[in-house]
Amino acid sequence: MERWIADYLSYLDSGRRASPATLRAYAAEMNRFEEFLRTRLRRAARIPEDLTADLITAYAAARSLERTEARRPISARTLARSLAAVRSFLRFVERRGHHAGGARGAVPRVSVPETLPSSLSETALNSLLDEMTASTPPTDVRNLRALAAVECLYGAGLRVGELAGLRRGRLDERRLLVRVLGKGSRERVVPLSRRALAALQRYWKSLRREPDAEGPLLPGPRGAALTARTLERDVARVLARLGPNAATHAHALRHSFATHLLDRGADLRAVQELLGHRNLATTQIYTHVTRRRLKAAYARAHPRA
Repeated sequence: MERWIADYLSYLDSGRRASPATLRAYAAEMNRFEEFLRTRLRRAARIPEDLTADLITAYAAARSLERTEARRPISARTLARSLAAVRSFLRFVERRGHHAGGARGAVPRVSVPETLPSSLSETALNSLLDEMTASTPPTDVRNLRALAAVECLYGAGLRVGELAGLRRGRLDERRLLVRVLGKGSRERVVPLSRRALAALQRYWKSLRREPDAEGPLLPGPRGAALTARTLERDVARVLARLGPNAATHAHALRHSFATHLLDRGADLRAVQELLGHRNLATTQIYTHVTRRRLKAAYARAHPRA
């Protein structure tokens, strides 16, 4: 079983080009599945003969009854992701020519309630960024870095991991374009706002060095690349200034990027390209956010609403 899991994770890495975060999540789910099989069978599982429909059903039932560290039931989203990993693993086994006795069909589908992405107020966010730009001194390296991160994430709709991995050579300052390597190693070219470029240049100046073409776009004080976690902390510190009810996670800036574009009449297909979504259905969730905002504006303003 351990060899199969190692081969499966290698396939996700090299064959599917899964992100490091996806690999970590799937490795954890596979280890959980392997531990269940070992406990249930009282020995190491044999592939594919031990992958019976009854055993898969038992695992799904046991997983659904698990609780978080806070003693709460695991969410439908967590359960769906866990079972999706098992389903994907069984498909991998079958594609290697080993029939798993209908085990893949025994993995239940979990209905996950749709949650609308949290976006920030356009007016409040822009006011905050303007105020920070005007008030941050040129020697305040930490706040200049945080400002540059927020401007890039919001100005180009980037994922925080994409920003952490960006190299200076991928930025065309003259044309205000940046080549981004997204999920699945899919590359896209997106515009970068003038405000984001200005924030980057102010940050580079505060470091007293500009990164070379192979250097990170947002380097640390010693020139090394920053981790996504460091950037997330920077962003959270800035967004906390919007008040206790505002989302402070970095992905809220990407959600806001998409929502504000659609609010101002951008074409859905164009937003799909800018976000790097493979399927239009992934982008369409933002149209629900926009409709909700339109209904709220109607309710507030129309005399007969």
